[in-house]
Amino acid sequence: MTHDNAGLSRENSSVVNADELMWGAGDAPVSSRGAGRRSDWFRWEDRRNLTPSGAGYDHSDRFSEDFSLFAEHGLRQVRVTLDWARIEPFAGRPDFEELESIHEYLQAAQAAGLSIWLTLHHGSLPGWFAEDTEGFRTTAGPSIHWSRHVDSMAEQFDDYAAAWIPVEDPIGWAFDSHALGRRPPGRRSITDAQDAVEGILDATFDAHRLLASGSTPVVGSFGLPPVHPIDDTAKTAASMWEDVRWRSWSRAITEGVLELPWKAAIERPDMADAFSAIGIALTPPVGVDPDGNMMPWPLGHHRRDASGWSPITDRLADVIHRASEMLPGKDLLITQLGVHDGDDHWRSQLFERWLDQILSARNDGVPIRAIFVEPTIDGYSEGAGTFVDAGVFSRDREPKPSFRWIEAQQ
Repeated sequence: MTHDNAGLSRENSSVVNADELMWGAGDAPVSSRGAGRRSDWFRWEDRRNLTPSGAGYDHSDRFSEDFSLFAEHGLRQVRVTLDWARIEPFAGRPDFEELESIHEYLQAAQAAGLSIWLTLHHGSLPGWFAEDTEGFRTTAGPSIHWSRHVDSMAEQFDDYAAAWIPVEDPIGWAFDSHALGRRPPGRRSITDAQDAVEGILDATFDAHRLLASGSTPVVGSFGLPPVHPIDDTAKTAASMWEDVRWRSWSRAITEGVLELPWKAAIERPDMADAFSAIGIALTPPVGVDPDGNMMPWPLGHHRRDASGWSPITDRLADVIHRASEMLPGKDLLITQLGVHDGDDHWRSQLFERWLDQILSARNDGVPIRAIFVEPTIDGYSEGAGTFVDAGVFSRDREPKPSFRWIEAQQ
């Protein structure tokens, strides 16, 4: 069995054809398949009487059709999350039928001519790990459960992978789950969020260490939102969260130093020069009050999507250029391009603005190598927590008018 490494090289992070902009698709398991019954997300839906994610957009039954759809429309890179909650529903007891089905699933993606980017954590976690242990909240180093899982997935599925993405937007996960209450466990504690940030960063870099022992490139994916103080009294708090979002992980890569505002900087040579490339997940701008609480930005009556946040618009170019300047020599990807909203006309307007800024940055020499569309197919929106027609394809697998902005660039 062979795999295409998607043009990424572990040695110099270069792309074989740097002039070609690769296009891909990828959704969280909760969106595509619905929450696994032993996942923290399933428990979250049940306890809070939320809209059940059900079968997502029926990807479990229609994956071969979906892979052919992506290939037909030029989305030849596909991000696939190995859903830990389904793979190991009980601690130390893997579901062997699920593991066998993953082989069949990945073989179908290969048969459709897709390059597979394997992700280990994107959204949901096993309930036993997230709730019955400290999960990623521990500051005592990566969990043995996580390290064992990473090793197991690499051993079983590395031959399929064009690249690995250990965790999709790790700091965003910590904020959403422990500061904003937008995903399980639904906490609203700045202290808990700080612990979760430290723990998930440790887990992300530890996964890189383990995966990088093989020959497959490993990509880091981070949400990089513009951070704004809501007034002059909030500048210190906003600066703290901006450092977390932007400097904590990037300084670890460039200098081998992990610096978090609430503790002394730590020498971490094991984190230096991590990742073959860096993904930017389009993340809404954030407002911060004097106490460090985060909220949608801009304030007031600005348009928000179904998740309650306002997508980034004209400042995407600034985000891309800043990321490139922070990480010289690293190729960049856009790992989440989309909006959690059912208004396809608005989505078209956003795509036009986003793509203009992305292509302008490429023309300026910024090495943006790939764009992944998310959400792709109408169904359950992880960001909104309910069913929203947020994809570029309908539930009937028909391309929407917004998709023409992508087709025009292929």
